[in-house]
Amino acid sequence: MSDLYGWTGNILKVDLSQGTTHTVDSTELVWKHIGGKGLNHRLAWNEIPANADAFDAENCLLISVGPLTGTPAPSSGRAEVGGVAAQTYPPMYSHSGVGGWFGAELKFAGYDSLVITGKAASPVYLWIHDDTVEIRDAKRLWGLGTYDTQKELARIHESQVRSLAIGPAGENRSRIAVLLTDTENAAGQGGFGGVAGSKNLKAICVKGSGKVRIAHPEELLRLRKELQPQPDKNPVERWGPWPYDGHTVENVPYPRNVTSCTHSCDRHCFREFRDVPRVTRPGRRAGRWGCIGPYTIGWMHPYGTQWPLWWQGLEGGFETTELINQYGLNEWELLGGMVPWLVMSYREGVLTDKGFDALKPVNPDSTEWWARLLHMIAFREGIGDLLAEGTSRAIDILGRAQYGETMYSGERPIPTQINLQEAWGYAGHWSGRGIQSIQPFPHWLIQALVWMTATRDPLDDTHTQARQEWLDEFVRSPYEGSKGAEIAIWNEHRSELKSSLTLCEFVFPMPHRMDAESRLYSAVTGRETTEAELDAIGERNKNMQRALLIRNYDRSREQELREIMPWFKRPDGTQAIAIDEAKFNQLVDTYHELRGWDKSTGRPTRATLERLDLKDIADALESENKLPG
Repeated sequence: MSDLYGWTGNILKVDLSQGTTHTVDSTELVWKHIGGKGLNHRLAWNEIPANADAFDAENCLLISVGPLTGTPAPSSGRAEVGGVAAQTYPPMYSHSGVGGWFGAELKFAGYDSLVITGKAASPVYLWIHDDTVEIRDAKRLWGLGTYDTQKELARIHESQVRSLAIGPAGENRSRIAVLLTDTENAAGQGGFGGVAGSKNLKAICVKGSGKVRIAHPEELLRLRKELQPQPDKNPVERWGPWPYDGHTVENVPYPRNVTSCTHSCDRHCFREFRDVPRVTRPGRRAGRWGCIGPYTIGWMHPYGTQWPLWWQGLEGGFETTELINQYGLNEWELLGGMVPWLVMSYREGVLTDKGFDALKPVNPDSTEWWARLLHMIAFREGIGDLLAEGTSRAIDILGRAQYGETMYSGERPIPTQINLQEAWGYAGHWSGRGIQSIQPFPHWLIQALVWMTATRDPLDDTHTQARQEWLDEFVRSPYEGSKGAEIAIWNEHRSELKSSLTLCEFVFPMPHRMDAESRLYSAVTGRETTEAELDAIGERNKNMQRALLIRNYDRSREQELREIMPWFKRPDGTQAIAIDEAKFNQLVDTYHELRGWDKSTGRPTRATLERLDLKDIADALESENKLPG
């Protein structure tokens, strides 16, 4: 390993059924797939059988880091979780990124990846301290919330440990359960908390004493400074108004400051509040908000649209966020899909199933109502048993005609259905409809292409960045031209790269600094790599995932268009424009042609796979008659 920079060279494998652990060499795989999401794709291909369900012992819980993780590369302290996802509908292989300090600590302990399979006979947690790896009894942790679990692990190990833990929602195999870090970062999408719960795995606790070898440390530090957007500050604001998402909360009397969410990040995207009183319980707490989190305060007018659904205020919203995290539930699913659906359904008189009586009146202005809802979901009590399956499954079980297609007559400039679920079991996001519906035509055509080949909401790690000149060309000919497909493909490849290196989805890619990733990669690993060469690895990883979806789940163009089309046939939120299905099919033709995939099936050709050094994958697909003819 003396010539290995950036990587540790080790994959840790844990079989909970057998109670065994061992390591294997990662060198060949990381050189080919980098790490993070790309490494998970290959490990899933190698380790997960085609018939494995999310809650089967044969499913793997994969956690991988990249060569930049644990280094000063900006925003690089992330990890990627993968496996058959419980939330994805139908269940299939998917992924979820997680920030915080867990990924860096796993790297300091000496591992590029963690592969957990099997099911323990009783609750356990995994303790990793460098070469010491133990599967420990977790009976006294079972039943605790995520915060309490992490506090107890820190007490047991008497040191500054980093952990991923599940709460009661994961223990009860909720499909919308998360894995939460000790810094309130979640592997939120995918239901991997439920996957861990199905394995009787309460937590993964890590302490590392090693370090990451960097080939050119001075060059890396120079690049960090060059890419830094502002001086490294952490200002404290003690009171006054607090703006979020176009709305302002007046006279906030609690100390707060901006903070980074991930090891080595030089941005300060999160607001941290302290000494905020609870509403339903005694005491005060400190914590952070980021992304969709402040929507617990109120859903008033996201991104300019008049859509008042609730307003419970800062204190109630802060406690609601605490409860969501403590129970280990998916904040995005709750705030972006489920609770808006419950509110609109109630207002339209849709909630006729008697199970909903315990939640009536549906009043998310009340923190007590939120507390009751979250408890029922986490412990699968009453209607919470159904809601723990996720919004998409709940709607299908109840009846899509009534519970999904009813029109909402509230204060909206453009009518919409009460169902905000877009595709693959996830709520709509940044695609012109539902939440963040400000995205105008034709820009959401790019999002449609990206959603099409995903297995979950892709737009929290594929933010579809683009240069203005690219967008100008695309707008001139959105359906017939090739630029929309080119932008989607470039973003998909860069998404694979940043989630493999690992880097933050909000910071990267940089359309006007397109060589940033390759320069960081070269500085850390010492492998001089051009932008084009790194992009080719991103393309390889995308095709690796594609091959896995075809082999294990028979994914096809027909299935994917059928999945996304109902959402995009709705009028968008700004101009009431719906997708032109025939013209979009032309755009999909272009997308598949540029990708080197068969246009009729959406499957990569042998020539494409071999060009990407995936001949073994092509051979395996051909042996199962899953290569295009």
